[in-house]
Amino acid sequence: MRLKFNVPEYSIQTEYQYTSDILQEGKQFPVLTIGRDSYIEEAIADTVVGHDLVYNLQIGRYSAIASDISFIIDLNHDYKKVSQGRISGVPYQRPVLTKRKGQIIIMNDCWIGEKATFLSGVTIGNGAVVAAEAVVTKDVPPFAIVAGNPARVIGYRFETSQIEALNLIRWWNWPADKVLKNAEDLQGNIHTFIRKNIGSAKQDLSSIMPIDIKPIPKKNIGEEKIFLYIPDFEQDYPTYPNVIESFIRSYSNTNHELLLYVKEDDLLEEKLSLLNSIFTKYEDENCYINLYIGNIVDERGLFCQADAYITNRSVDNVLHMDMADLFELPVISCVDIPVFEENRSIQHMIKANQQALSLPKKHLETLTESIQNIMADQEQIRNTISQLSVNQYAMDRSIENLKYEIYYDNTKPIYPQIESIENTIDQIINDRKSLCRFGDGEFSMITGKSRQKFQNSIPELAHRLQEVLQSNKENILIGIPDIYGSLSKYNADGRYNIRIYLTEEVRKQNYALFDMNRIYSDAHITRPYAIYADNNTEAPKKRFEHLKKIWENRKLLIIEGEKTLMGVGNDLFDNASDLVRILGPAEQAFDRYDDILTEALKQDRDRLVLIAMSATATILAYDLACAGFQALDIGHLDLEYEWMLAGKGCKTPVQYKYNNEITGGNIVECIHDPIYEGQIIAKLY
Repeated sequence: MRLKFNVPEYSIQTEYQYTSDILQEGKQFPVLTIGRDSYIEEAIADTVVGHDLVYNLQIGRYSAIASDISFIIDLNHDYKKVSQGRISGVPYQRPVLTKRKGQIIIMNDCWIGEKATFLSGVTIGNGAVVAAEAVVTKDVPPFAIVAGNPARVIGYRFETSQIEALNLIRWWNWPADKVLKNAEDLQGNIHTFIRKNIGSAKQDLSSIMPIDIKPIPKKNIGEEKIFLYIPDFEQDYPTYPNVIESFIRSYSNTNHELLLYVKEDDLLEEKLSLLNSIFTKYEDENCYINLYIGNIVDERGLFCQADAYITNRSVDNVLHMDMADLFELPVISCVDIPVFEENRSIQHMIKANQQALSLPKKHLETLTESIQNIMADQEQIRNTISQLSVNQYAMDRSIENLKYEIYYDNTKPIYPQIESIENTIDQIINDRKSLCRFGDGEFSMITGKSRQKFQNSIPELAHRLQEVLQSNKENILIGIPDIYGSLSKYNADGRYNIRIYLTEEVRKQNYALFDMNRIYSDAHITRPYAIYADNNTEAPKKRFEHLKKIWENRKLLIIEGEKTLMGVGNDLFDNASDLVRILGPAEQAFDRYDDILTEALKQDRDRLVLIAMSATATILAYDLACAGFQALDIGHLDLEYEWMLAGKGCKTPVQYKYNNEITGGNIVECIHDPIYEGQIIAKLY
């Protein structure tokens, strides 16, 4: 079959997948995936189409592909047979023993000249140039220039040191707005570009945090290796069944491990059921398979722990291949036949998931079966099952916490009493009450532990926090997060993080600090967006509109860290009548507490005080409320507003603003904003 591609310039704004029902089965096959700002003037793909279809053409970002390009996909012949042709009256049978390679992958920032030809299974590295009429029969190194038939390396675009720098910067992975902002540099001198960007690139790499994966103790023979694979459940013709079964056939009785990263979403139960249908066929085989289930913000934290990456056909595969390249991981094609070079006999497979998840059954079970074994005959299990996180070391904690989320016996668990966010806002507006909030960081500091790198726990701070928590002043609301019962209003990331934090030990410690007869406010008043299940609706916007009424036509005093910049670059506080700022340290603000409090007490009592300064804000709001101010500890409210405006449904980096919840968020650039600078009345750092 011959397929023709034409993707106009500037038509691809984000990663996109072209699909076709080429098998005429009412299913869509991803014939082409292509990244941001890449284009194809004209290309033809020649391929064999059948039920064992394996090919997939994948192109990364910012790659330019000229006209008359040919992709010769999966047309290999078994030339070892006596006859290489067809015999009239005899149906042609595809030679099953021929080793085939299907995917052709063109990475990022590649330039492909006219009439170039590509054979099956080749990968064109980042930044490479393929000359006109070249015939590419093998992989092309990053930034190489190849030409001829067969294509050979005739040079490189840059010096070795410059290529190494570009491999660290990887500008093609920048957000689109950053690429646009740096367009002049990207089209300019290589020395200038590297000088401007290499420092921040090194800082970014140094901030990568490995994902916490519970290791599987190995008892077989040979060296230990981890093969990372991301199952493509979303595809009509997925690769994961073949990859998993090929791994079992190849690596039984070895210490090699297949690590499956399954993204948690509303279809999680179905995904696990599909995996289970494969695993049950190999219950007696001796092979290691591990699961990591969750939603990872920076997936590089997973790749940095792997020994190899197995591709898939998804729209994110080129991005993941780029991560593998960053850590110099071998890349294994999901559609090569066979997938793995080794082809070992199958014997006894140990269900490694069972060890990693600490489930009570001998063999791997689906999440549904595991929970049903623990909580049989519960009417609410159907509604709760999709809320569970099965990240390796979170699984036990999820099950422990389940009895608080639904009643699995006739005894109702004890919960602290917490007002809704709406009622909390109304009390702040109508009764002019102040707010002091407590979260995981503040509770840990009270017990002498530090969970936050930006504020160490010291005895004086712990004592003051406990004093505020146990205070009972009429004009001050004490907020604690509404996380101790049902988590149904939170999204998968929110539930995951809550369950990781809220162990039985932590719950016991916190309960010892609470007055169970008291009605607390919801500390999540300052987190109206990122953790909620409805964050893809208009609900967060309505919550912010309600919040904005607190300072409508009010004079504001904002007390914040030097890099916080609350309201700068957005309209969060535009309805206030006046605004001044006191800046304190971005980290360890409690060291300057007395100076900050003294400066704040100089201001008019009719100013509403908004404070964002970690645990220091909790105490400062209390002391200012006692001194006659209305003071609110508003924490991450401005960042949440920025995240909502970005509209990605999750926490994202915010330029120029200190963001302690995003990897590398503590590294920010200074900006010159005359309005912001004119609002500053004191700098105490």
